[in-house]
Amino acid sequence: MSLTNRQQPISTSAAAAPGLLQQVGMAGSAAVITVSFIHPIDVVKTRIQVSPEYASLGMGGTVKRVVSNEGALAMWKGVNAAWLREASYT
Repeated sequence: MSLTNRQQPISTSAAAAPGLLQQVGMAGSAAVITVSFIHPIDVVKTRIQVSPEYASLGMGGTVKRVVSNEGALAMWKGVNAAWLREASYT
């Protein structure tokens, strides 16, 4: 084994841990991003639970009906309240 093939040791020192405020901000941001993707499923679930009309359509039928009658943005109705709720939980 020649001296030129030696691998350098990997440094194990890490950066300082983020402060409390930064951790809270990152956790809140992650929760808000997650809710942005999950909220449409929540909208469909709630409509199926509340309305017998939507319950008979199932999940796919409910999505089609909501999007055709109210537009695609209807899937995010109430997302502001969900963002505030999730940001305050973290």
